[in-house]
Amino acid sequence: MSSRGDDFLSLLEGSDSVIHLDDATFSGPELATRGRAGAAHLRSKGVEPGDRIALWMANSERYLVALAACAAGGFVAVSVNTRFGPTEAADLITRAGAALTLVDETTPAEPPGRTMQAAELLAAPTSPTEGVGTADDHFLVFTTSGTTSRPKMVVHTQRSITAHAHDMATGAGITGDDVVLVAMPLCGVFGLCTLTSALAAGSTIVMPTGFDVAKTAEVIQRDQVTITHGSDDMFHRLLDHGADMRSLRWAGYGRFNTSLDGIVERADTAGARLTGLYGMSEVQALFSVRDPSGSAAQRTKAGGTITASAARARVVDGELQLRGPSLFAGYLAEGGEHVDHGLTAENFDGDWFRTGDLADHDPSDPREFTFLTRMGDVLRLGGFLVAPAEIEAVLMGLDGVLEAQVVALDRPSGARPVAFVISDAGEIDEANAIAVCGAALARYKVPIAVLTIDRFPTTPSANGTKIQRVRLREIAEIALA
Repeated sequence: MSSRGDDFLSLLEGSDSVIHLDDATFSGPELATRGRAGAAHLRSKGVEPGDRIALWMANSERYLVALAACAAGGFVAVSVNTRFGPTEAADLITRAGAALTLVDETTPAEPPGRTMQAAELLAAPTSPTEGVGTADDHFLVFTTSGTTSRPKMVVHTQRSITAHAHDMATGAGITGDDVVLVAMPLCGVFGLCTLTSALAAGSTIVMPTGFDVAKTAEVIQRDQVTITHGSDDMFHRLLDHGADMRSLRWAGYGRFNTSLDGIVERADTAGARLTGLYGMSEVQALFSVRDPSGSAAQRTKAGGTITASAARARVVDGELQLRGPSLFAGYLAEGGEHVDHGLTAENFDGDWFRTGDLADHDPSDPREFTFLTRMGDVLRLGGFLVAPAEIEAVLMGLDGVLEAQVVALDRPSGARPVAFVISDAGEIDEANAIAVCGAALARYKVPIAVLTIDRFPTTPSANGTKIQRVRLREIAEIALA
């Protein structure tokens, strides 16, 4: 177990972990030292405390050093998913007001504005300059979809990241004897929390670059990995590959693909103990974890026991509301100048964060709940929450399209979007519509079909009429049969 500190560098410096990458091995304190050197190099290039730095790279030594440099220099790291298309990434980088984007050979396209090769940070000479970052600095920006066509930007401080790391290690029973595999990308809270909880526990950490099923299976067996976390799709692929996962003490999985019912039982048969958990960008991943010793039926459910002793849950009118030390500081305003206090306040009831999730909760146990589903129309695609409006906004830009609606269909490969459009020019060119979406959106957001329809099925509501999205899914299933 690492010694406890409030800022990210203290987490690194107090950790007993050794981090193994594809081509490098170093300790937490060594990473902190390299972060200070990287921060000094960035300051020499004109980057100031509080500036946003976009990180558009896959998991790697460069990513870790860049993260530590942001903590040391008091910079704000804007996490950019490498699965984002050029348009999505450019929009995020611009709206976040990034002064610089760090790139490497895994960066999929040329970002807007000023760029720097992240390898420069690796070559930076060790600097005696002390870091200027503090626990209460804005530190990380993650993206999450809501009800708008543009992803919201979630801001966390160094304190919320570090406090949650220690709470996860303690609450989830992660120890210095564990070997933890970081398989999910660090651009999201799922991957980052796997890393930080292991650092807090002093575990041995293995972090390959990118996810390859054969390579991941080899790493699990070779290094006798005892803990890892990932999506149900990830574990489905590993099981199909025949991976030997008997070394896993337990593995937290995100239940994103409802067509993969039975994944926990399949894993049990293969000797891997999967257990449900809960998290989101605003409260971080591993906010709660199911007891790994429970039955398969219990471990299939998302939610569980909150890992932080100081955190609490409640359900108001069916909606899950949360509070605790892992909560975000707010949503970043357009241009990245400050937190959008209005937007942030809309999502809080006092000091309780309104998750927008439907949940069951026993009031007698404020640290236990069961996640049921999203209350709104947000889709879960490729392991990420996606607002239908993101995809609909692209379709609305097509000639003749008057209205658009997007629903998700479960497929063996995962949930996939299907779009419906109303056009004043007859049936639209479906192939062209899909191609336009492919150029503007991440691959997992591209509709597998774009269907022209005369009108959307609706039902009366208190506010007029409401589109029957269930009926749209039924129509899509018939059309694609």
